[in-house]
Amino acid sequence: MNEILITKSLFFFMILWGIGMLLLWFRPRVEVFWKIIASLIFGFYLWFFFSEITQGLDAFQKEWYGFTLNFLKEFLVLAFVNLFFIWPLSLVIIFYKADDLGAERLLKVVSLCTMLLWILFILYFFFNKGVDNFLLNELKKMIPYAK
Repeated sequence: MNEILITKSLFFFMILWGIGMLLLWFRPRVEVFWKIIASLIFGFYLWFFFSEITQGLDAFQKEWYGFTLNFLKEFLVLAFVNLFFIWPLSLVIIFYKADDLGAERLLKVVSLCTMLLWILFILYFFFNKGVDNFLLNELKKMIPYAK
């Protein structure tokens, strides 16, 4: 299971999910029943992936800078791959959306985010040595306590 892309960064994803859960509990007009259900689902994922999360915490404590860079790279790759799910789902939502302005806004947001991801991937494809050199060497020197 360690070979799966997302399990390497599960620690950061669970932190983001935990922050989202905290914000959900402060959200008014959402029934407490659904907040509890969402919290139970979050708790189940914490329990099920506990060993991967603790491994991620150990790796983060040993070298937080490299771990964070790996997370950002994996996040971009996952976002790019998930476009295969996001686009068809967005198009169905746009088709059934009653508000024309909302449908157009959703189409604009998805299109702009896709274009931004494509630009990032094209730039990284052509300039990967310079980007990696900057992130792994030059930027690392500027940040205190980066190993």
